Amino acid sequence: MAITSSTYVQQALQLEFTALKHACPSGVYVAPVHDTPLTWVGVLFPRQGPYATAVLRFEIIFTSAYPSRPPTIRFATDVFHPLVTPVTTYTHTTKDVGVDTVSSADGDRMPPGAFSLRHGFPEWYGKVNLDHPSEGPGRPPHIVEVLQYLRVAFDVPEVIDSVQLHHAANTGAWHAWESQRSRLRGAVSPSGPPGRPIGTLSPTRQQQPGGARRPGEWNWHGVWEDRVRKSVAASNTEHALYGGDGNSMIMFKRVNEDISSAAA
Repeated sequence: MAITSSTYVQQALQLEFTALKHACPSGVYVAPVHDTPLTWVGVLFPRQGPYATAVLRFEIIFTSAYPSRPPTIRFATDVFHPLVTPVTTYTHTTKDVGVDTVSSADGDRMPPGAFSLRHGFPEWYGKVNLDHPSEGPGRPPHIVEVLQYLRVAFDVPEVIDSVQLHHAANTGAWHAWESQRSRLRGAVSPSGPPGRPIGTLSPTRQQQPGGARRPGEWNWHGVWEDRVRKSVAASNTEHALYGGDGNSMIMFKRVNEDISSAAA
């Protein structure tokens, strides 16, 4: 049987899920979809940081090449985060930067709402030999490591700080976060509104006609707080929590209804 066959991956995922019962990161819940063996559904509850109180539903889609190739993690609602592609467009590719010209038909592009693993797991995107996991640094990441990274990417501001622009799946969110953090540090750019100190503006392509400012020079004041607030609110709507087709493996109950039933 080929090591990348769907049957082998399904068996491997069953073992990984069993291990997760004893090692799943706090605030993260996952469950396999019965009729789609290579898909898991999950919920992330950020407990601190800018996304605290959000309820973020997501799905993990594995391929028959897992673990040699990374899974796709995709959020159900729009999440304004440097590592999450916007739901309105395809803005990120899994190809190595600078290797090939990226087109709108790039089959490796991440879908809307997808969480980029490129920053946290560069071994999945480099030149190491992942077809032979026993050969030193080529060992593919375990799913528990992926879920742990997913959690800290929302809970720990320093993790977002460490994301470089070329790893960002949403460059607008990246610039908005940089502006917000610079204001907290008291850094003000002499060239205009608060933002990254002058001389450290992010590299961009050729300047737009008419002298338009580069994204690093835009006025990002208040954008981060506003968009994250909207993301948190969207994740807590009735539809996000209780909607869908009713076949989700992770369901929520309305507490008020349960209390009313018990009181009756």
